[in-house]
Amino acid sequence: MNARLSHLNLRFKVDRLRRHRGWYCSNKNHNMQAQQIRQHYRQLRRSLTSDQQQAHAIGVSEQLNLFIKNMRQRKIAAYLATNAELSLNPWIASAVEIHHVFLPILYEPIEPRLRFAPYNENTRWKSNRFGIIEPDTHWGNTLHARQLDMILLPLVAFDRNGHRLGMGGGFYDRSLAFRVSRKTWKKPVLVGIAHSCQEHPQLKSNPWDVNLDWVITNDEIISIAA
Repeated sequence: MNARLSHLNLRFKVDRLRRHRGWYCSNKNHNMQAQQIRQHYRQLRRSLTSDQQQAHAIGVSEQLNLFIKNMRQRKIAAYLATNAELSLNPWIASAVEIHHVFLPILYEPIEPRLRFAPYNENTRWKSNRFGIIEPDTHWGNTLHARQLDMILLPLVAFDRNGHRLGMGGGFYDRSLAFRVSRKTWKKPVLVGIAHSCQEHPQLKSNPWDVNLDWVITNDEIISIAA
């Protein structure tokens, strides 16, 4: 295991967990009202056992490696999982040797949004006002989202039209608002990361929502039609 991430408690039992990739969370999502969706999928995430979470993290790491295997060195933003989000820690541990990996920090000059700090062996940590661990660095050392090649986004639910339901703070939507007006050049590529059971048949879309280009789960890589 890469020593750089030992402080993130990434000691995954890879060989044993690969045999349990078939684990899933039960998802009965028909006839749901909009106000119930977030609560429903957050509960589904929390219903996963620690072993299931770890197995899904290994699965997504493998899917991500397939997805980006032909890419040269790139600036890719990941995240540190909270509230039973699907962990990217196994992927970060290997990707940091190949790509420039960034992590989000809360940036609040007027209204809260995200900037992205480089991750390396010297990264120092702090808790933001939500109690979420993030790199402890000055915003001047960070990048705006438009400077990245790819962003891996956590989510509560997704559908195959590229709609993403987040935690409700709107941080990613505000940080990626410039993507809404773009018709052709869609940088950075936006990839939602989720447990397969977080798929919803159809999510309501709002004018300010920023759609995903891809979704990667522990089971598959989903291309979103343009």
